[in-house]
Amino acid sequence: MDPLIINIILIALAIVIAFVLYKALKSAKKIAINILVGFLLILVANWFVPGVNVPIFNLVTLLVTALSGAFGALILIVLNLFGINLF
Repeated sequence: MDPLIINIILIALAIVIAFVLYKALKSAKKIAINILVGFLLILVANWFVPGVNVPIFNLVTLLVTALSGAFGALILIVLNLFGINLF
């Protein structure tokens, strides 16, 4: 096979890999920010909302907030306000 064709294929493959890595890291940043916001939301609710006592270092809390971010944290807070404890 011609070395020029091999070089073109390798350059195209490198461009595709760079594009995929860029998209993956960009979405990973958004996911990490969402998880951080979820944990901060639980902390703020524990400090400032009377009647809320969601444990941070609990397996259920960690899994729900890590997997669903701020939305999961809100669900945990609302369930805790209604007296439903999953932990």
